Amino acid sequence: MKHRQILAACLALAVAALVASATAAGGSGGTNLDLTGTVTGSGVSLDAKPAGPSPGDVGYEVGLVYDHGKRVGRFQGVCTTLPRASQQCSFTLGLAGGQLVIEAGYGPGFNTGSTALEAIVGGTGAYAGAHGQARDRELGNTRLAFRLELTR
Repeated sequence: MKHRQILAACLALAVAALVASATAAGGSGGTNLDLTGTVTGSGVSLDAKPAGPSPGDVGYEVGLVYDHGKRVGRFQGVCTTLPRASQQCSFTLGLAGGQLVIEAGYGPGFNTGSTALEAIVGGTGAYAGAHGQARDRELGNTRLAFRLELTR
């Protein structure tokens, strides 16, 4: 499982929650927010045959999201490896006001460049009705910078 792809989706989800919160307070317009995230744990929970990276593998990743050095939330996600070096990932971000969900595909025909795009597909509580997209890029093996473009 490619670490960058998982990290990108996780952090994009975290940004989504923070932007949703800002949008809820400010009305129905769009909001952009720039944040960073850090992966605190990851692994392969199911290694399908053949051993090693192959279609059917399922991995997870968890981490924390920061706004100017202040911790503002956490995320957890699962990715399934598919044929043709592709992955499908789903992440949930938890904040005091609710949760946000993001979906992302990676591999040929999906996110393959230096900037990954992920879809914000919904939320609960204070984030109900949130949608949009996140743009993110690597800062290192466990850090990512991202911009969320959120609308309601």
